[in-house]
Amino acid sequence: MSMWKVTGERIYPKGDNPLDNRFYGYRETTLLLPDGRSAIYHGLVVPDCVHVVAIEDDETTYLVRQSRPNVRAIGQRAVPETLELPGGFSEPDLGLIGSAQRELQDEINRRAGHIVQIGVLYPSVGVSNEQDHIFFATGLEPSTGDMEREATEQDMQIVAGKFGELYRQMLRSRLPVSAQTVAAFALAASHL
Repeated sequence: MSMWKVTGERIYPKGDNPLDNRFYGYRETTLLLPDGRSAIYHGLVVPDCVHVVAIEDDETTYLVRQSRPNVRAIGQRAVPETLELPGGFSEPDLGLIGSAQRELQDEINRRAGHIVQIGVLYPSVGVSNEQDHIFFATGLEPSTGDMEREATEQDMQIVAGKFGELYRQMLRSRLPVSAQTVAAFALAASHL
């Protein structure tokens, strides 16, 4: 356990914070450090996230290609695209597993017959409290529901490939993926 002590905290909810962000909250934590000095630590308050490694019987898996403005270098005009696992924010009324199923439906038009949580990642420990719940899904079938794309997912494309080949390309830095996608594939590899 850390020797840092929390002496105060101010939470700003999403939509009503210094950043005027409707998706994330913001917090300022006042700390007493081990050497006796005080400090203020700033961070985003992020709802729980879910991401799913979905595997067909033949080991085909799915990623989504998506535009990500925050990946671009400051001043860069072009918006890069990344490959990511189907996922997004957990919906409290659905729970984690229900939210994972919903993301499969909305992003790759599949439903899992079997889905299990295989880990939790903390992708931005210096910036936010984000917890990314990683699921492994099998027994996939086409979804009968409508795919509901968010406004920022208008150009999203489904990319299918063999799990092993995609994982090898990620490890060789040949695909534009996040560290959390690589980590989720590493967790899923032990279930194959």
